[in-house]
Amino acid sequence: MELRQLRTLVAIADYGTFAAAADAVALTQSAVSLQIKHLEAELGVKLFDREHRSPAFNAKGRALVENARKVVEICDHMTSNGAREALEGTLMLGAVPTSLGGILPQALASLRDLHPRLHIKVTSGLSAELAALTRAGAINAAVVSEPRQLAEGLTAHPVARDPLIVIAPPDVEGESDREILEARPFIQFNRKAWAGQQIDQHLKDRGIRVSLGMEIDSLEAIARMVRHGLGVSVVPLPSGQEPISEGLKCLPFGDPPLHRSLVVIERTANPQASLVSVLSQALRRIGKFEPARP
Repeated sequence: MELRQLRTLVAIADYGTFAAAADAVALTQSAVSLQIKHLEAELGVKLFDREHRSPAFNAKGRALVENARKVVEICDHMTSNGAREALEGTLMLGAVPTSLGGILPQALASLRDLHPRLHIKVTSGLSAELAALTRAGAINAAVVSEPRQLAEGLTAHPVARDPLIVIAPPDVEGESDREILEARPFIQFNRKAWAGQQIDQHLKDRGIRVSLGMEIDSLEAIARMVRHGLGVSVVPLPSGQEPISEGLKCLPFGDPPLHRSLVVIERTANPQASLVSVLSQALRRIGKFEPARP
């Protein structure tokens, strides 16, 4: 039984639904469901009456919530008393390239200043590759685009929400994202990246017919190609990064506008969970990320 599971349990009691609790504890709804599933398996009991559309606590669940609330309060008190103590150790971290050019460097710099004995080693890669390394235990955590479905054994902590934007040379005609994207050759953000898959799927869902010219995995390279009039593109606008859209025609992608979420993923049972938590907090602070409230 882990403290994070107890926090999630209390959040469900306080906010009423799995979805609202997920926002409150900065997790995805699937991660909340997975935590509860593991907790019930470990205890060998069911904590919810699932016959209703919105699962409600049964008697055993309500009793556990009261005990969980006491444990969380005690741990929070202990944490506040020791909050000024410096952390130490090594965190093996994976990161997608867009985070390396965005919020991650600032977050790492702030952690270095606060915790000089905390060492973080960074490996760059695509989201799917980093998720596999995290699940295998080769790295402790990774900053990745939020997947459609989180692999079993992994937990996700949302840290940033980046808008997806259409970028085009200033002289491109058109007022809508569809008109602009169909006007020139399309420079595709790498479809091996989860953000690239999200963009590609939305184009197909809306029936936007692009003329594929290139496929590139660097936001800076895509922006340079567009500035030189070689095409148009859809890219995430990473938090904490100098605007890649400067000097370009830009507009939101989708109606309502779509976003790419960045999350920190780790194994559900991670021995470096405390270090991952500190990193996630720093990333949210730099990215000015606030979980939605019910």
